[in-house]
Amino acid sequence: MAKKKTINIFYVIADSSLTGAPRHLLSLVDNLPKKDFAVSVVLPQGPLADELKRRKVHTFLVPMRARSDTAAVNRLQKLLKKYDPDIVHAHGSRAGLIARWAVRGMPIKVVYTEHTRTAQFRLANPVLDWAHIRAMKALDQVTDMNIAVSKAVANFLVAAKVTKPHKIKVIYNGIELAPRKHIDNATLDIITRHGLRSRDVIIGTIGSLNIQKDTATLLRAMQRVLKKLPKSRLVIVGSGPLKQRLEQLARKLKISDQAIFTGAVNDISSILQVMTVFVLPSRSEAFGISILEAMGASVPVIATRVGGIPEVITNNQNGLLIEPGDPKLLASTIIRLLNDRKLQQKLIRGGHEAIRKFSTKEMVQKTADLYQELIKKQ
Repeated sequence: MAKKKTINIFYVIADSSLTGAPRHLLSLVDNLPKKDFAVSVVLPQGPLADELKRRKVHTFLVPMRARSDTAAVNRLQKLLKKYDPDIVHAHGSRAGLIARWAVRGMPIKVVYTEHTRTAQFRLANPVLDWAHIRAMKALDQVTDMNIAVSKAVANFLVAAKVTKPHKIKVIYNGIELAPRKHIDNATLDIITRHGLRSRDVIIGTIGSLNIQKDTATLLRAMQRVLKKLPKSRLVIVGSGPLKQRLEQLARKLKISDQAIFTGAVNDISSILQVMTVFVLPSRSEAFGISILEAMGASVPVIATRVGGIPEVITNNQNGLLIEPGDPKLLASTIIRLLNDRKLQQKLIRGGHEAIRKFSTKEMVQKTADLYQELIKKQ
């Protein structure tokens, strides 16, 4: 009997942080069976690259400064010609454009995972938004299979005619319910620097500080929350282009002493342990893996009814769903949850049940099956 061929995969990702899509990729790298798959990752320098190097994963550092970065395309083309992988799997829009532009004309299977686009998502520049969707449609011709991280993403890609239903598969993000562990040094430093105390009520959020996450609405809600719960604190975990503007807004609202901006944090599970309530106030959200992470850390969740979030949260069962962009409604929901211990415990129990439907094991198995199917079609 012939020995089963190892499938060589080149992952391409332009985001080297440790937020949603990079953590998704890290789960794949960590859990794909080594006997069946050989993995390399092409990405810029950053925390994700550091994590991969610690794991001794074969990495190639390639800056990807824009969606039309011809230098990145040329560098990737050279790598593909040299190493000749079986599959190129791009994660996210920038990497998706660069990787699929680079692979044209090569006998390599192409997979693209869309982590962001839903019906609510828009780039700030309408012309750029239109051009990006047009480019996605064109590059779908060299794409063998698209992965959507939620039905909301899949529905958008089909409705916008980016791809066709037979070329898209929904594979949800997954996490594992891990046992609580000691708070790491980085989190202890945050606690010490900002004078957080065990009796403080901590409202937390995690994500990139961009327009889609709408942290501004949470800050405005926090101003209202403090009038009812003056000992509460807001912990905002993440970095991004709006950081300075959000810090200015906190000062304008006169809540800068109660709003803590931690910057990027590597160990999300550790920082979640200090939170009383987790809030995701997004305007657009493809899936929201931070919701699952909060559930795994036994933190009750409030999130907006957008994108793929209702596929994760059943309102009043494993979380509370509200409409986006309403500081008054968000504040009243936060206050209600903080004042209702029974509801908190109900949502925590429901969260633990929900995680079973979104396991890393299932995500990895479905992705591995997809790779095997593509190779069989050669």
